[in-house]
Amino acid sequence: MLFAGAAHGAETPSDSSQPATPAVAYLSPDQLPAFPAPPKRYAAPTGFAGHRWGELRAAFNKLPEQPAGIGAAWTEGTARELRMICSDAIYGGCGIDDYARAARLQVLDGGGFHVLSEYLIDTQGYKFPATGVLLHPVVYQFCANWDSNFKEVPKDFDRLNKFCGVRMLFETETRTQLRDLPEDHVTRYDLVFAELTAKYGRPANFTWRGHVLVEPVGTPGEPAARSDRRFSTWRWCPAPRDGLMTRCASSIVLTVDPDLGRGIVLFSTPALWQYASARETSEAQPDPLYTLLHALPFKYRTAWAQRKATHLQKIGADPQ
Repeated sequence: MLFAGAAHGAETPSDSSQPATPAVAYLSPDQLPAFPAPPKRYAAPTGFAGHRWGELRAAFNKLPEQPAGIGAAWTEGTARELRMICSDAIYGGCGIDDYARAARLQVLDGGGFHVLSEYLIDTQGYKFPATGVLLHPVVYQFCANWDSNFKEVPKDFDRLNKFCGVRMLFETETRTQLRDLPEDHVTRYDLVFAELTAKYGRPANFTWRGHVLVEPVGTPGEPAARSDRRFSTWRWCPAPRDGLMTRCASSIVLTVDPDLGRGIVLFSTPALWQYASARETSEAQPDPLYTLLHALPFKYRTAWAQRKATHLQKIGADPQ
């Protein structure tokens, strides 16, 4: 059974604030719908809602005219592996001219300006077919990239602005609610994970681990102490550690804030990864999107940014 054990991955950081939450109905594992066996290998999404990745923004005629948000960054890019063919290697190694030639021919990936624009329709959502979990709102993301050192929008921007990702939100049970439910209660987060796994395959570093609860028998006593349930951030085809982008047509991230009961599903193409990398190397560091894509502990990165800003203020520098 899919939820017979606890799934383990990168632990999701969460905020300590806990708003008042209503009670929820218990959903046992045997009440789950039957899911098909997941693909043996990751099957990357090719698009969303009838649109394929890379389509121009102009092809989306139902979105609002103006974006809900825009972000931008500039970066020199990430250098590829430096390879040299030395003209005087037979005489003992590369010379100065060989190094200078290699530097001139060095190729940088992901350089230039990166712009992300996001659009959403308040009345539009997405419902998973098997479980009926509603994801709302659905945020359509468009990426544009051009190589320039000048802060000028190119005349052919509309030709560069392409569909590069989707961000969907959903509500799930909070830790406060789960304390009043049996340990095997299936959350909406669990249901979303099951839907994604059945359609696209298992995420990276996926394992199941069971646990045993031992309680005294024969003498009445207090129920055994129970810790809060732990939740993980799952990623399908992520980039290598600090890598520039995913190697798949698109990757998936599933994460949740268990204290607020809010989850995120993110479909992201290589272009969106490159935008996040550009933001991370700019004044926006630490960038929330980069943090999410790389499953980094956001609260520690935020604390680091605060310490950096305090240090710069002490020495009289601009925190930005």
